[in-house]
Amino acid sequence: MATPIPPILAGAASRDLTEKCQFYLANGLAPSTRQVYGSAQRQFLEFCSQDTPLHPGHPLLPASEQTLMHFCAHLADRLHHASIKVYLSAVHFLHIDYGYPDPLSNCLQLQRLLRGIKRHQGSNPPQRQPVTADLMGVLHQSLDLSNPDNVMLWAACCVGFFGFLRAGEFTTNSSFDPSVDLTPADLQVDSSTNPQSFQVFMKCAKTDPFRCGCFIFLGRGFAPLCPVLALTNYLHLRGPGVGPLFIFQDGRPLSRALLSSFLGATLQAAGIPGKFSGHSFRIGAATTAAQRGVPDRLIKTMGRWSSDAYLFYVRTLVDTIL
Repeated sequence: MATPIPPILAGAASRDLTEKCQFYLANGLAPSTRQVYGSAQRQFLEFCSQDTPLHPGHPLLPASEQTLMHFCAHLADRLHHASIKVYLSAVHFLHIDYGYPDPLSNCLQLQRLLRGIKRHQGSNPPQRQPVTADLMGVLHQSLDLSNPDNVMLWAACCVGFFGFLRAGEFTTNSSFDPSVDLTPADLQVDSSTNPQSFQVFMKCAKTDPFRCGCFIFLGRGFAPLCPVLALTNYLHLRGPGVGPLFIFQDGRPLSRALLSSFLGATLQAAGIPGKFSGHSFRIGAATTAAQRGVPDRLIKTMGRWSSDAYLFYVRTLVDTIL
Protein backbone atom coordinates (compact mmCIF):
# COMPACT_ATOMS: atom_id res chain seq x y z
CA MET A 1 0.00 0.00 0.00
CA ALA A 2 1.41 3.40 -1.01
CA THR A 3 2.34 5.81 1.75
CA PRO A 4 0.01 8.84 1.62
CA ILE A 5 1.62 12.23 0.98
CA PRO A 6 1.33 14.56 3.97
CA PRO A 7 -1.10 17.41 3.15
CA ILE A 8 1.56 20.08 3.79
CA LEU A 9 4.01 18.46 1.40
CA ALA A 10 1.30 17.89 -1.17
CA GLY A 11 0.36 21.58 -1.07
CA ALA A 12 3.99 22.67 -1.43
CA ALA A 13 4.49 20.31 -4.37
CA SER A 14 1.36 21.67 -6.04
CA ARG A 15 2.54 25.27 -5.65
CA ASP A 16 5.94 24.33 -7.07
CA LEU A 17 4.35 22.68 -10.09
CA THR A 18 2.07 25.68 -10.61
CA GLU A 19 5.10 27.98 -10.65
CA LYS A 20 6.84 25.68 -13.12
CA CYS A 21 3.77 25.68 -15.35
CA GLN A 22 3.71 29.48 -15.33
CA PHE A 23 7.42 29.56 -16.16
CA TYR A 24 7.06 27.19 -19.12
CA LEU A 25 3.93 28.94 -20.35
CA ALA A 26 5.82 32.23 -20.36
CA ASN A 27 8.64 30.62 -22.31
CA GLY A 28 6.21 29.28 -24.89
CA LEU A 29 6.55 32.63 -26.67
CA ALA A 30 9.74 34.38 -27.70
CA PRO A 31 10.54 37.39 -25.47
CA SER A 32 10.17 39.77 -28.43
CA THR A 33 6.75 38.31 -29.28
CA ARG A 34 5.61 38.51 -25.66
CA GLN A 35 6.72 42.15 -25.53
CA VAL A 36 4.70 43.03 -28.64
CA TYR A 37 1.69 41.06 -27.45
CA GLY A 38 1.96 42.59 -23.96
CA SER A 39 1.38 46.08 -25.32
CA ALA A 40 -1.61 44.93 -27.38
CA GLN A 41 -3.06 43.02 -24.42
CA ARG A 42 -2.84 46.05 -22.14
CA GLN A 43 -4.66 48.14 -24.74
CA PHE A 44 -7.33 45.45 -25.08
CA LEU A 45 -7.96 45.24 -21.34
CA GLU A 46 -8.08 49.03 -21.06
CA PHE A 47 -10.59 49.13 -23.92
CA CYS A 48 -12.69 46.42 -22.25
CA SER A 49 -12.79 48.34 -18.99
CA GLN A 50 -14.14 51.37 -20.87
CA ASP A 51 -16.55 49.24 -22.90
CA THR A 52 -17.95 47.50 -19.80
CA PRO A 53 -20.88 49.97 -19.31
CA LEU A 54 -22.35 48.48 -22.48
CA HIS A 55 -22.42 45.11 -20.69
CA PRO A 56 -22.89 45.78 -16.95
CA GLY A 57 -21.74 42.94 -14.74
CA HIS A 58 -19.97 41.17 -17.61
CA PRO A 59 -16.38 40.06 -16.80
CA LEU A 60 -13.53 41.28 -19.01
CA LEU A 61 -12.48 37.73 -19.86
CA PRO A 62 -13.38 35.63 -21.69
CA ALA A 63 -14.17 38.19 -24.37
CA SER A 64 -17.37 37.89 -26.35
CA GLU A 65 -17.48 38.18 -30.12
CA GLN A 66 -19.25 41.54 -29.77
CA THR A 67 -16.43 42.86 -27.56
CA LEU A 68 -13.86 41.73 -30.13
CA MET A 69 -15.83 43.43 -32.88
CA HIS A 70 -15.99 46.67 -30.87
CA PHE A 71 -12.25 46.46 -30.27
CA CYS A 72 -11.48 45.96 -33.96
CA ALA A 73 -13.75 48.85 -34.97
CA HIS A 74 -11.95 51.00 -32.40
CA LEU A 75 -8.53 50.05 -33.80
CA ALA A 76 -9.57 50.55 -37.43
CA ASP A 77 -9.45 54.32 -36.99
CA ARG A 78 -5.67 54.24 -36.52
CA LEU A 79 -4.29 50.83 -37.49
CA HIS A 80 -3.91 48.90 -40.72
CA HIS A 81 -6.01 45.73 -40.96
CA ALA A 82 -2.87 43.56 -40.84
CA SER A 83 -1.90 45.14 -37.52
CA ILE A 84 -5.40 44.55 -36.16
CA LYS A 85 -4.88 40.82 -36.76
CA VAL A 86 -1.71 40.98 -34.66
CA TYR A 87 -3.75 42.55 -31.85
CA LEU A 88 -6.32 39.75 -32.11
CA SER A 89 -3.52 37.21 -31.94
CA ALA A 90 -2.37 38.91 -28.73
CA VAL A 91 -5.91 38.61 -27.33
CA HIS A 92 -5.91 34.94 -28.30
CA PHE A 93 -2.74 34.31 -26.28
CA LEU A 94 -4.09 36.36 -23.38
CA HIS A 95 -6.95 33.87 -23.10
CA ILE A 96 -4.50 30.98 -23.21
CA ASP A 97 -2.52 32.58 -20.36
CA TYR A 98 -5.64 32.62 -18.19
CA GLY A 99 -6.91 29.20 -19.23
CA TYR A 100 -9.87 30.39 -21.31
CA PRO A 101 -10.93 28.88 -24.66
CA ASP A 102 -10.01 30.47 -27.97
CA PRO A 103 -12.16 33.61 -28.30
CA LEU A 104 -11.66 33.74 -32.08
CA SER A 105 -13.16 30.33 -32.80
CA ASN A 106 -16.34 30.34 -34.95
CA CYS A 107 -16.63 34.14 -34.92
CA LEU A 108 -18.30 34.53 -38.30
CA GLN A 109 -19.38 38.14 -37.77
CA LEU A 110 -15.88 39.08 -36.63
CA GLN A 111 -14.41 37.53 -39.78
CA ARG A 112 -16.77 39.54 -41.97
CA LEU A 113 -16.02 42.70 -40.01
CA LEU A 114 -12.28 42.19 -40.62
CA ARG A 115 -12.91 41.76 -44.34
CA GLY A 116 -14.96 44.95 -44.26
CA ILE A 117 -12.11 46.86 -42.61
CA LYS A 118 -9.70 45.54 -45.23
CA ARG A 119 -11.98 46.54 -48.11
CA HIS A 120 -12.61 49.97 -46.62
CA GLN A 121 -8.92 50.69 -46.00
CA GLY A 122 -8.00 49.68 -49.53
CA SER A 123 -4.65 48.41 -50.73
CA ASN A 124 -1.71 47.67 -48.53
CA PRO A 125 0.68 50.47 -47.55
CA PRO A 126 3.84 50.89 -49.63
CA GLN A 127 6.09 47.87 -49.38
CA ARG A 128 9.57 48.09 -48.00
CA GLN A 129 11.89 48.37 -50.97
CA PRO A 130 14.80 45.97 -51.49
CA VAL A 131 18.40 47.09 -51.10
CA THR A 132 19.83 45.29 -54.12
CA ALA A 133 23.47 45.00 -55.14
CA ASP A 134 23.10 48.20 -57.18
CA LEU A 135 21.81 50.11 -54.16
CA MET A 136 24.62 48.65 -52.05
CA GLY A 137 26.93 50.37 -54.52
CA VAL A 138 25.04 53.62 -54.03
CA LEU A 139 25.42 53.31 -50.26
CA HIS A 140 29.15 52.70 -50.57
CA GLN A 141 29.64 55.73 -52.79
CA SER A 142 27.65 57.88 -50.37
CA LEU A 143 29.79 57.02 -47.32
CA ASP A 144 32.93 58.81 -46.23
CA LEU A 145 34.94 55.82 -45.04
CA SER A 146 37.49 58.01 -43.31
CA ASN A 147 34.80 58.32 -40.62
CA PRO A 148 34.99 55.29 -38.26
CA ASP A 149 31.20 55.29 -37.75
CA ASN A 150 30.71 54.99 -41.50
CA VAL A 151 33.15 52.09 -41.61
CA MET A 152 30.96 50.40 -39.01
CA LEU A 153 27.75 51.16 -40.89
CA TRP A 154 29.17 49.83 -44.15
CA ALA A 155 30.27 46.61 -42.44
CA ALA A 156 26.79 46.21 -40.94
CA CYS A 157 25.18 46.76 -44.35
CA CYS A 158 27.43 44.10 -45.90
CA VAL A 159 26.75 41.58 -43.15
CA GLY A 160 22.99 42.19 -43.40
CA PHE A 161 22.96 41.93 -47.19
CA PHE A 162 25.35 39.04 -47.83
CA GLY A 163 24.09 37.16 -44.77
CA PHE A 164 20.40 37.45 -45.82
CA LEU A 165 19.80 38.64 -42.25
CA ARG A 166 16.69 39.97 -40.59
CA ALA A 167 17.19 43.44 -39.15
CA GLY A 168 16.99 42.19 -35.56
CA GLU A 169 19.70 39.60 -36.19
CA PHE A 170 22.54 42.07 -36.63
CA THR A 171 21.32 45.09 -34.67
CA THR A 172 20.77 45.55 -30.93
CA ASN A 173 17.41 46.03 -29.26
CA SER A 174 16.74 48.49 -26.43
CA SER A 175 19.46 46.92 -24.27
CA PHE A 176 22.41 44.76 -25.24
CA ASP A 177 22.03 41.06 -24.45
CA PRO A 178 25.17 38.97 -25.12
CA SER A 179 23.08 35.79 -25.17
CA VAL A 180 21.13 37.11 -28.16
CA ASP A 181 23.01 39.94 -29.90
CA LEU A 182 26.04 39.53 -32.13
CA THR A 183 29.45 40.15 -30.55
CA PRO A 184 33.00 39.99 -31.98
CA ALA A 185 33.35 36.59 -30.30
CA ASP A 186 30.66 35.23 -32.65
CA LEU A 187 32.95 35.77 -35.66
CA GLN A 188 35.64 33.40 -36.82
CA VAL A 189 37.89 34.23 -39.76
CA ASP A 190 39.60 31.51 -41.81
CA SER A 191 42.95 33.33 -42.01
CA SER A 192 44.45 36.27 -40.16
CA THR A 193 46.84 37.11 -43.01
CA ASN A 194 44.67 36.56 -46.09
CA PRO A 195 41.04 36.18 -45.00
CA GLN A 196 38.70 34.60 -47.50
CA SER A 197 35.63 34.02 -45.36
CA PHE A 198 34.00 34.68 -42.01
CA GLN A 199 31.97 32.18 -40.04
CA VAL A 200 29.25 33.93 -38.03
CA PHE A 201 27.41 32.20 -35.20
CA MET A 202 23.77 33.29 -35.05
CA LYS A 203 22.66 32.62 -31.47
CA CYS A 204 18.95 33.00 -32.11
CA ALA A 205 16.54 33.80 -34.90
CA LYS A 206 12.86 34.17 -35.59
CA THR A 207 12.68 30.56 -36.83
CA ASP A 208 14.88 29.23 -34.00
CA PRO A 209 12.55 29.37 -30.95
CA PHE A 210 14.74 26.99 -28.93
CA ARG A 211 17.91 29.01 -29.61
CA CYS A 212 19.92 26.13 -30.98
CA GLY A 213 21.89 28.61 -33.05
CA CYS A 214 23.39 28.19 -36.50
CA PHE A 215 26.36 29.30 -38.55
CA ILE A 216 26.30 31.48 -41.64
CA PHE A 217 29.26 32.02 -43.92
CA LEU A 218 30.34 35.23 -45.59
CA GLY A 219 32.76 34.78 -48.47
CA ARG A 220 35.07 37.23 -50.21
CA GLY A 221 33.44 39.21 -52.99
CA PHE A 222 34.48 41.80 -55.50
CA ALA A 223 35.41 45.13 -53.95
CA PRO A 224 33.80 47.29 -52.84
CA LEU A 225 30.89 44.85 -52.32
CA CYS A 226 32.87 42.47 -50.14
CA PRO A 227 31.70 41.51 -46.64
CA VAL A 228 35.10 40.04 -45.75
CA LEU A 229 36.90 43.28 -46.60
CA ALA A 230 34.26 45.43 -44.90
CA LEU A 231 34.32 43.36 -41.70
CA THR A 232 38.13 43.15 -41.63
CA ASN A 233 38.45 46.94 -41.93
CA TYR A 234 35.84 47.53 -39.24
CA LEU A 235 37.23 44.99 -36.77
CA HIS A 236 40.69 46.54 -37.16
CA LEU A 237 39.19 49.83 -35.92
CA ARG A 238 36.86 48.34 -33.33
CA GLY A 239 39.16 45.83 -31.73
CA PRO A 240 38.16 42.57 -30.00
CA GLY A 241 36.53 44.15 -26.94
CA VAL A 242 33.30 42.92 -25.42
CA GLY A 243 29.91 44.38 -26.26
CA PRO A 244 27.78 44.56 -29.39
CA LEU A 245 29.48 43.76 -32.67
CA PHE A 246 28.33 46.99 -34.31
CA ILE A 247 28.86 50.02 -32.11
CA PHE A 248 29.34 53.74 -32.71
CA GLN A 249 32.40 55.63 -31.54
CA ASP A 250 30.38 57.24 -28.75
CA GLY A 251 29.49 53.80 -27.35
CA ARG A 252 25.94 53.52 -28.69
CA PRO A 253 25.05 50.13 -30.19
CA LEU A 254 23.62 50.03 -33.69
CA SER A 255 19.88 49.63 -33.18
CA ARG A 256 17.27 48.78 -35.78
CA ALA A 257 15.90 52.33 -35.58
CA LEU A 258 19.33 53.91 -36.12
CA LEU A 259 20.04 51.59 -39.07
CA SER A 260 16.69 52.37 -40.71
CA SER A 261 17.18 56.10 -40.17
CA PHE A 262 20.65 55.98 -41.72
CA LEU A 263 19.46 53.88 -44.66
CA GLY A 264 16.45 56.04 -45.48
CA ALA A 265 18.33 59.33 -45.16
CA THR A 266 21.30 58.14 -47.24
CA LEU A 267 19.23 56.77 -50.10
CA GLN A 268 16.90 59.77 -50.08
CA ALA A 269 19.91 62.09 -50.31
CA ALA A 270 21.10 60.01 -53.28
CA GLY A 271 17.74 60.53 -55.00
CA ILE A 272 16.43 57.00 -54.44
CA PRO A 273 12.69 57.07 -53.64
CA GLY A 274 10.83 54.48 -51.62
CA LYS A 275 10.41 53.11 -48.14
CA PHE A 276 13.49 51.37 -46.76
CA SER A 277 14.24 49.70 -43.45
CA GLY A 278 16.79 47.36 -41.96
CA HIS A 279 14.81 44.44 -43.40
CA SER A 280 15.44 45.82 -46.90
CA PHE A 281 18.83 44.08 -46.95
CA ARG A 282 17.23 40.65 -46.58
CA ILE A 283 14.64 41.50 -49.23
CA GLY A 284 17.36 42.83 -51.52
CA ALA A 285 19.57 39.79 -51.04
CA ALA A 286 16.77 37.44 -52.08
CA THR A 287 15.83 39.67 -55.01
CA THR A 288 19.44 39.96 -56.23
CA ALA A 289 20.01 36.22 -55.90
CA ALA A 290 16.87 35.45 -57.93
CA GLN A 291 17.86 37.98 -60.60
CA ARG A 292 21.25 36.31 -60.97
CA GLY A 293 19.80 32.86 -61.40
CA VAL A 294 20.53 31.37 -57.99
CA PRO A 295 18.37 28.21 -57.63
CA ASP A 296 15.36 28.49 -55.32
CA ARG A 297 16.66 25.81 -52.95
CA LEU A 298 19.88 27.77 -52.41
CA ILE A 299 17.99 31.01 -51.77
CA LYS A 300 15.93 29.20 -49.13
CA THR A 301 19.10 27.78 -47.58
CA MET A 302 21.00 31.08 -47.52
CA GLY A 303 18.03 32.91 -46.03
CA ARG A 304 17.25 30.06 -43.62
CA TRP A 305 13.65 29.87 -44.82
CA SER A 306 11.91 26.63 -43.90
CA SER A 307 9.03 27.25 -46.31
CA ASP A 308 8.31 29.08 -49.56
CA ALA A 309 7.87 32.33 -47.63
CA TYR A 310 11.03 33.60 -49.34
CA LEU A 311 8.92 34.13 -52.48
CA PHE A 312 7.34 37.15 -50.76
CA TYR A 313 10.81 38.68 -50.53
CA VAL A 314 11.71 38.37 -54.20
CA ARG A 315 10.67 41.59 -55.94
CA THR A 316 10.41 41.98 -59.70
CA LEU A 317 12.24 45.21 -60.51
CA VAL A 318 11.00 47.46 -63.31
CA ASP A 319 14.28 47.35 -65.24
CA THR A 320 13.99 43.55 -65.56
CA ILE A 321 10.66 43.96 -67.39
CA LEU A 322 11.43 46.88 -69.71
